[in-house]
Amino acid sequence: MTHMIRIILAVSIGVLMLQGCAQTQPVKQNTTVPADAAQSVRPLSGATVPEVDGKPTINADTGAKFEAVATAVRQQMQPGGRWQFVEKNERAMIDDSFADMSKLFGQFGSVDKMDDNAKVRLLADQSTVNAILTKKDGDRLICKSVIPVGSHLPVKTCRTYSQIQTEQRDTQNSLWKVNATRQQMHCGAQQNGSFIQC
Repeated sequence: MTHMIRIILAVSIGVLMLQGCAQTQPVKQNTTVPADAAQSVRPLSGATVPEVDGKPTINADTGAKFEAVATAVRQQMQPGGRWQFVEKNERAMIDDSFADMSKLFGQFGSVDKMDDNAKVRLLADQSTVNAILTKKDGDRLICKSVIPVGSHLPVKTCRTYSQIQTEQRDTQNSLWKVNATRQQMHCGAQQNGSFIQC
């Protein structure tokens, strides 16, 4: 039983992100993406999570190794990082999980010395962090098959999560500016002989 838990724990620690339908791979520059959007998805310097074939791999079986990984993940959650689109409530969940994991490593020192209950807690914390980071991974490739107007043949288009989020943010900002300009244009205009005040 203990051997099986060690294997599960080693695999969980070894892979930061869950394998799923989405693929994680290095971002290839797409000529249809604006240059300013492409620059916003560049990783932060000095904050790297070890990767093999574009997928994060981690061996954090001691407290020191865990703290190095946690620091790198926290840095990548800053603007411009791989997980920059993690929301406040998700960030709080990650911080709580990291705090619990750090407490476990502080109490036991390494995974080998943990009892079964501690290993289960560690695995639960890792699952929480992995689920959030997998969902919000800026390098996650999302592909859609769309049938263009005037055609019967579907076209497969792939973009990263970061590209999609950046485009949505830019679109919302543009709409906000248009609405603000419209409101300013109507302020002070006459309607039925009286001025509209804003």
